[in-house]
Formats: sequence, structure tokens, C-alpha cells
Amino acid sequence: MPSMDMARRFAGADPEADAQVLGLCLAAAEQWYARAGVPAREGDELYDFWVCNLAAWFFDNRGAGGENANVPPFIVASVHQLRRRKTESGVTGGT
Repeated sequence: MPSMDMARRFAGADPEADAQVLGLCLAAAEQWYARAGVPAREGDELYDFWVCNLAAWFFDNRGAGGENANVPPFIVASVHQLRRRKTESGVTGGT
């Protein structure tokens, strides 16, 4: 799972950026993926990339409303890439 430092660097936030707000964005991104059926995964760089991407988007767009508050389609599409799939044998596969 991504660290706060990784999320801060990904967002391009300076070290003096509000760590509490960025931490909230990181937690929200992890929960967003969990609610979309993507379990948290340790040591999975692809998962970390997408969680940091969403956390940075939340951080950059905090306070946005209307259409600006919609998660971008490329992030929504990442759910399909990260979600584990059932194979014909019933074994969970995917990334």
C-alpha cells in the first residue's frame, strides 16, 4: 500500500503541504477502490500507482463541485485492471 511520502511526491505537493488533508485523500482513495471491489494489496506497484493517482486527484480537486467533482474516466477504468477476476475453474486471477 502506498505511503504518505509516495502520495505526496505523486501529487507534487511540497513537504510543507497539509499532511492531514493529503492523508485523508490517500485513505479516501484506498476506500474508493475497496468499495469498487479492489482489495488493498501490499507490494503491488500497479495498485500503488492507481491509489496515488486517485489520491493526488482528490488532493488537487478538493472543494470542486459539479462536473469537476467526477472522478476521471481513466481512473474509473483502472478498477477493471485491478479487480481480481474469477476464472472458469473458480480460481481468482488477474493482476
